[in-house]
Formats: sequence, C-alpha cells, structure tokens
Amino acid sequence: MNFLKRPYYLRRYLQPQIIRGYSSIPYEDLTLPMDVQTLSDEVITTPDGSKSIQRLKVFCDHKILAEDEHNQQKADRVWFQGKWFTCRSSRFSGNTPLRHWTAEFVECLDAEPGPEGAKGNTGKGGMQEEAGNK
Repeated sequence: MNFLKRPYYLRRYLQPQIIRGYSSIPYEDLTLPMDVQTLSDEVITTPDGSKSIQRLKVFCDHKILAEDEHNQQKADRVWFQGKWFTCRSSRFSGNTPLRHWTAEFVECLDAEPGPEGAKGNTGKGGMQEEAGNK
C-alpha cells in the first residue's frame, strides 16, 4: 500500500571497522518509502530532570534492522520531525498479501547530526515536507 507511504531517511549502520587502531562504525543514509505513525510518549527521569521520549511505529516494504550484538549490527535509525529514532524491534509480516516490515522506534537521546539532505533540520517529518519549506 504505497499510497500511505512517504519517503523518509533511514540511517543503516554497517559492520564496525578498525581504522588507525580505532573502532569506527560507517553508515549510509537511505531514502525509503515508509508509513510512520506516532505512538505514546514516555517520560524518563535523568540526572538533569525529566524528559519526554517519543515512540514511533513504522511500516516499510524494505527490511529494517534492530540491534544485534551477536552480528555486531547497530540498529537502524529513522529521521522524523527533525530527530533521530532508533529501532527497538522489527519483524516481517509475511502472512498477508501486503507483505511488509513492522518496526518500533524510540527517540534517540544523543545529538547525532541529521542526514545530509535534510534542509536546515526543520523539525518536519519526511523529505516531502522539507522540500515544501524551501
């Protein structure tokens, strides 16, 4: 059902590499059609105070990777409303004619920069919204 999907940035991390004696995790930013839906917010308490953490549910025709320590795979991230969200769980739903991946994402607390193509990190969602703000 592509009519519900819009293009969003997905950051896919590759296998760790040792470069000049330091571990590095390269990544690639992909543009994939996804249906991104907001879920409930969760309040967590940190030493700096309370923070509201947003959760997302994502539907995609392409595989979405959750963290896998055994295979040294860092979880995929999706760029939504000017923030990165990391994949907590992902499963393939192949029992219907609309075969797709369903994933749950949680807002990242780190301040990793946005994707190259995100104009000014406007706080908007997918690429279509950002293109309309030029």
